[in-house]
Amino acid sequence: IAYCKRKRKVRAVETTKKLPKGDLIKKKKREYQKLEAEGFELLVTTPGVFIGKTRRGISIKERGIKKLEVPLLNLKNISILSRGVTISSNVIEYCAERGIPVDFVDFNGKPYAKLYRFQSASALIGIAQLKAFENGKAHTLAKCFASGKVRNQINLLRYYHKYRKKQEDDFNTVFDEKVALMQALAKEARDVREKDIEVLRGKLFSIEGRAASCYWELVEKMLNDYVEFEGRIREGATDLVNSLLNYGYGILYSRIWEAIIRAGLNPHISYLHKAHEGKPTLVFDLIEEFRPQAVDRPVFSLITKGEEIKVEKGRLTNETRKRVAEKVLERINTVEIFRGKEMRLSGIIKEQARAVAQFLKGEINRYRPYIGKW
Repeated sequence: IAYCKRKRKVRAVETTKKLPKGDLIKKKKREYQKLEAEGFELLVTTPGVFIGKTRRGISIKERGIKKLEVPLLNLKNISILSRGVTISSNVIEYCAERGIPVDFVDFNGKPYAKLYRFQSASALIGIAQLKAFENGKAHTLAKCFASGKVRNQINLLRYYHKYRKKQEDDFNTVFDEKVALMQALAKEARDVREKDIEVLRGKLFSIEGRAASCYWELVEKMLNDYVEFEGRIREGATDLVNSLLNYGYGILYSRIWEAIIRAGLNPHISYLHKAHEGKPTLVFDLIEEFRPQAVDRPVFSLITKGEEIKVEKGRLTNETRKRVAEKVLERINTVEIFRGKEMRLSGIIKEQARAVAQFLKGEINRYRPYIGKW
């Protein structure tokens, strides 16, 4: 009816050889961090259920019968992935007071609504966003978003390559050549100089497209032992891999949007992507540096680990949508080292949105894109 990872007791993990004390402490810490994150997300995947609030938590009922009750202690987000779901005003009020977003996502992974406490964009930051086109900061951010995406694609490929080095396959045959080209393109994106923002965008999209061609060619070779994949399709995809990616990007999209609003930024003033009436194009900018690590990695993991995922009549099945949402959210809530500190990826997303605002206002001298480790 609904999905919420529940807390469970941590059991000692038996190993064939005793770990050094420092490694054992790190291992136990990772276990506790993972357990803490398991109460962060509530996914509602079944049509027709009712979401209400009780004294102890959020309850899920089907035809008046309680199917699940979720504790409120660590809840940070509610995602509704199905139609016909009813949510009470008490739940909305509770979530608004505590800054807990409620996201609505369609069958294709596109977020079509978000319930969140009222928070408008900052006028001062909005002015700084517009001034960026005059002072060169727009150009800097556009280059950072583009180069950051390519560098994260490279690092994800390196992550998979280190486990496949000894294999003699098509992936390894062209790996060095394609990654070297992508490294050159990432540098080209950082170094390109063009005063006209429209011309700059054109050059950056050309660079990004050439890097993407290398990236998806390597991904195709990596996945061809598991599933048929003939390349990246964004709109109207009906194959398994593209459907999984598009669905995952939709979930990430809503988290990026939330971070931008929290930072006081106007989501309709963007730099890499041209502003488009009615579209939050700054979300399109910031999401670029997070796609490979936040979505591609968990999606490829689902495929390579042989989990049961499938498409029926051009759509992901209900169970598959639920599974990819779980994996993407698990990755988003994973702790990693960022700028020398331990931080969940969800926190890094918020930190990067704040960094954009700080850079535009002159509070920091430069913006550095998030680069995932490998």
